[in-house]
Amino acid sequence: MGDNPDEPLYPDDVQFTRTRADTQLARKLRREASKTEKKLWPHLRSAKMGASFRRQHRIGRPFTDYVCLEVKLVVEVDGPTHDPAEDSIRDHGLNERGFDVIRFGVQEIDANFQGVLDTIHREVHDRLTANSDSRR
Repeated sequence: MGDNPDEPLYPDDVQFTRTRADTQLARKLRREASKTEKKLWPHLRSAKMGASFRRQHRIGRPFTDYVCLEVKLVVEVDGPTHDPAEDSIRDHGLNERGFDVIRFGVQEIDANFQGVLDTIHREVHDRLTANSDSRR
């Protein structure tokens, strides 16, 4: 997550700004991405899902694995070190800020990669369609 445990997990004035330390940490997290995260990224980048994703993007104190700001969708890859209780707190904080979170376990991604891509694509498409309908 973030580097200061005294900082609120999701401060009331969340802005999409970053410090030099945030940038360095995000770069480190990207360099040290798991094999599964590296496998997923080429399919999410450059709007290949219909909207652009960012990886290791900070929202509040924690970094998300992948986020599409346009449709407020977070995609998390859960490996063996993920703590479900901590994930629940993070998800709640993201939900309060209007983000939906979908999580996939490493085993699920490895066993059903195309199905995971289809699910993400469908989620993005549904949100883009809903956003488009609400603008009419």
